[in-house]
Amino acid sequence: MRLLGLIFVGLLALSGPTFGQETVGGAFTHVPLHAGVIRPSGLDQQTLDRQLVDFYAAWKSVYLKRGCGDGRVYVATSGDGKPTWGGSAEHSITVSEAHGYGMLALVMLADADPEAKDLFDGMVRFFLDHPATSDPGLMAWNQVEGCDNGAEVVGGSNSATDGDLDIAYALLLADSKWGSTGAFDYRALAQRTLDAILAHDVAGQGDFVQIGDWVETGDDATYAFTTRTSDFMLSHFRAFAEATGNDRWLRVRDETYDIVASIVQRFSPGRGLAPDFVVGLPDHPQPAPSGFLEGEFDGDYSWNAARYPWRVGLDYLLYGEKRAYEALAPLNAFIQTSTCGDPTEIASTYLLDGRIPPDQSRNPMAFVSMFAVGAMIDRKNQKWLDALWSDMLDSDLSDEDYFGNTLKLMAMIAVTGHWSKPDGDEGF
Repeated sequence: MRLLGLIFVGLLALSGPTFGQETVGGAFTHVPLHAGVIRPSGLDQQTLDRQLVDFYAAWKSVYLKRGCGDGRVYVATSGDGKPTWGGSAEHSITVSEAHGYGMLALVMLADADPEAKDLFDGMVRFFLDHPATSDPGLMAWNQVEGCDNGAEVVGGSNSATDGDLDIAYALLLADSKWGSTGAFDYRALAQRTLDAILAHDVAGQGDFVQIGDWVETGDDATYAFTTRTSDFMLSHFRAFAEATGNDRWLRVRDETYDIVASIVQRFSPGRGLAPDFVVGLPDHPQPAPSGFLEGEFDGDYSWNAARYPWRVGLDYLLYGEKRAYEALAPLNAFIQTSTCGDPTEIASTYLLDGRIPPDQSRNPMAFVSMFAVGAMIDRKNQKWLDALWSDMLDSDLSDEDYFGNTLKLMAMIAVTGHWSKPDGDEGF
């Protein structure tokens, strides 16, 4: 396997409004933001695009790999030499969550990367090579050295809902971007994955997203009434409904907002903090107890919930959804107050009452970057967004691992206006 070379040689020499055109035949397209949504101030679009492209090129050179068969591509979670966390097997090379992120990045940044479609198709091949045991429309969540799925002890052939959802969304984007008459029928693959998600990753009673296809089998049924706030992909759910005509996705979206409102109002009023995991569904949602699945802070705002402002925020940025704004407004106020407006004081875990547990790190990009997307919903957050963006730019790739760097890339795509919808819109 070889590292992919840095892209965009000479790209930074381009000037004027035709950023990227000389390389790929078309500039990034920017659709107006929803009214009131902000971006970093004092920077024109060309500068924001260059900052995004710079980081994408660095990220790509470290984390995107060819391997595990001819024409296969995957996101190497250990490409930086650091461990892959999240309960994955020793000697992991990737997880389905990472695969979804990589597919999203490639299709959304295709205008700036002439390799994007070829690499995306390589990721589709890898996805098809690693189906979950439950359904070929879902992806086995963990692959290891030698390119096999992780062993049964880590459930390597089970699915993980977040990876499945992002892969389906990326396939819909690919159909909008490139059509489905080439090597792959992206639209048909997306439909197959969406059908499988509804069958295996969404609860039959309550229409909430579960944490994977494994939760209702055998002893693992204890997790059947659980959801994960990092899977609250509310704008995805609306896009899926519009793409398929299946209104069940709108019921999933509505149920997710109901869970958000119940949890925040009862357990973090005035702060808007959400826990990593929510249990007691569908009728009695509450934060998971400590040690429920992944660790001590399963019921707190920790490494899963870090993605919550991004996932929820996109529904306001893309669709102007009022419920997303209402969920994030208190969280934006809390985090600015608790840090005195200094992003470097953001902690890696918060209890739902706002306290920081002992021994937490400060300034993790997995948290900083996601707060940046959440801050975009209101002009009164402008100074805060500017500080977050500056902090993101100051963070070097070597300072973080796969998770922090990849979430930073996802956030940069959103903040710069390149987060696409699968209806042909190439941004906001």
